[in-house]
Amino acid sequence: MPDTNALPEPLSIMGVSVHPFESYRHAVDCIAERIAAGVKTFCLAINPEKVYRAGRSEEAAGLLGRADIRICDGVGVALAARVLCRRRIVRCTGIQLFFDLVAEASVRKWNIFLLGASQESNELACRNLLERYPGLRIVGRLNGYFEDSAAVVNEINLARPEILFVAMGSPRQEAWIIEHRDALAVPFCMGVGGAFDVVSGKAMWAPGLFRRTGTEFLYRLLKEPKRWRRQLALPLFAAEVFKEKLSLRG
Repeated sequence: MPDTNALPEPLSIMGVSVHPFESYRHAVDCIAERIAAGVKTFCLAINPEKVYRAGRSEEAAGLLGRADIRICDGVGVALAARVLCRRRIVRCTGIQLFFDLVAEASVRKWNIFLLGASQESNELACRNLLERYPGLRIVGRLNGYFEDSAAVVNEINLARPEILFVAMGSPRQEAWIIEHRDALAVPFCMGVGGAFDVVSGKAMWAPGLFRRTGTEFLYRLLKEPKRWRRQLALPLFAAEVFKEKLSLRG
């Protein structure tokens, strides 16, 4: 009988591997099995910007390559899978997976550690998560403004969490996890960007319409017009996808 909790065979999207989970439940079950087995796992959300940057930077490509699980975070990645691989894949956004893992942790009694964001956001996120998820075990938390990473790693290891969520923004959070991965005695690590700010109420999650249509990037642009330079990567990514499609036809 096949192992339904095994990681799905990854797809290559412009040279970046993405695991096409069937659902959030599928992703959570795979992660739960790895946690139970004590397999060190670094989970990373893949979006068009990251794929585009990876094609132009060996450092960025190397960072993505160090992850054990790469979820399809952006609708552009899902569309690229259809164009290049002829596969329909389900989006598995980082923030929704964060909430689903927290909910699962409250049931399975996993210990979690919250690292990152401001002191206020971190504290409020901790408080709100404990109120929302009865039985949740938050065994430690630290804001993202620190200088001594060795001391932070030591504090995390002393708390013995099964899950470490790191909210420092990308790519800083992923680079920090990779740099200290060997020293971290934590089965599962994941960068969660602005998730703590959303949970704390300091930032708003994109409304349902934007989430359902995969256009969260438009909502963020409307809220923060200064992001336009960063989001130039989106049309450039689309152009690269169609260029790749034409090359495959040739």
